Amino acid sequence: MKVLHTADLHLDRSFEGLKNSPKQIVEKLQQANHEVITAIVDIALKNQVDAVIFAGDTFHQSRTSIRTQAYFIDEMKRLDQAKIPVIMSFGNHDYFVAERYWFDFPKNMSLFQKEQVETHYFMTKNQEKVAVTGFSYEHPWINENKLATFPTKDSSVDLHIGIYHGDTTNNGQQNYAPFSFSEMKNKGYDYWALGHIHQPQVVSAAPLIVYPGTPQGHTKKERTVQGVAIVSIEAGHATVRFESVARVSWQVEKYSLRHAGSLQEALVILQDLLLKNELNQGQLVLKEIQLADTQHLGEEFRLSYENGELLQYLQATLVQQTNQAIYLFRVEVLNNNLDKKVVITATPELLNQLEKIYLQPDIFSNTLQELTQNPLFSSVVQINEEWRERSLEHADQKIKEDFVIQEDQP
Repeated sequence: MKVLHTADLHLDRSFEGLKNSPKQIVEKLQQANHEVITAIVDIALKNQVDAVIFAGDTFHQSRTSIRTQAYFIDEMKRLDQAKIPVIMSFGNHDYFVAERYWFDFPKNMSLFQKEQVETHYFMTKNQEKVAVTGFSYEHPWINENKLATFPTKDSSVDLHIGIYHGDTTNNGQQNYAPFSFSEMKNKGYDYWALGHIHQPQVVSAAPLIVYPGTPQGHTKKERTVQGVAIVSIEAGHATVRFESVARVSWQVEKYSLRHAGSLQEALVILQDLLLKNELNQGQLVLKEIQLADTQHLGEEFRLSYENGELLQYLQATLVQQTNQAIYLFRVEVLNNNLDKKVVITATPELLNQLEKIYLQPDIFSNTLQELTQNPLFSSVVQINEEWRERSLEHADQKIKEDFVIQEDQP
């Protein structure tokens, strides 16, 4: 059988870090989440999948706007018309409260509505009997390991799929149904459709266990999105590939102005570099640029950067010349005063590698173990993937302010 698996769409979530955006960009961003849902349904129909799985946090909050509910339900009706079952669980953001939904879910949708683990069954077009076991959040947190109540593989079915929205954190706060992959593997299922972690991860090949990640990044840290997972499942074996659905992409690039002999030349260089982007039809690029080697451009350049004039001019130029396909949301001038910075001899990729390591929930939790055990801290801070990402982003900025990482010169 073939399944489309997605999670963590966070419909209704705003795109973070964008201030004073022009009206036409705001409208594009507001429409982007809805366009992602349409793209997901289009891919499901194109691939003639046997089922679509939403593994939690389809919506950004438990109370979803009427407009987004209506759009989502209409898209699910397209799958109903194609006789494609939809299996949906609710996560810690969109925890299920039945009274908050204004529309009936189509008859092709099987919902996990309770925190108690349950199993739904359906037949594929090839007459394969499939069991899908899972649960939903009814509150923002689930502190216990839900795997303990998952049954082992049902011997009466051809294929058994598990849906699990949770985290593997074993220390500190355990708010997201903490579990272990070893226990998950012991259930004997043919595929595990996970949700909650926004970075795509193929955790295991046998059995196949996949976090598809968010298909649409809403912060500049979510630049590694892969899309939705298309999973082919046979008894005891499964494979996965990804198809992109994002309508907004985030880019961060570093430009040198070393060869700009004047303000005029600097502007030409910047415009040429910014317009070199290869644009995907219908996709909006949110771009941040970091400028190096600017000291020789003098006080006028510094003032125009600091008061925002340079950013505003480049924003308007790009929106006009790319037909709103590129929006420059941030310009940063890098400090080249090495005398005030500590030089660390290492590969320039060190910081990125460390960030990836510390984004892992168990490592991040171990590092903050003493802090999270403080009742005062735990009462005011909710540690989740967004908080981890923001913390690492602030740490990244502070490191770059005080240190320079460069390779040893022979």
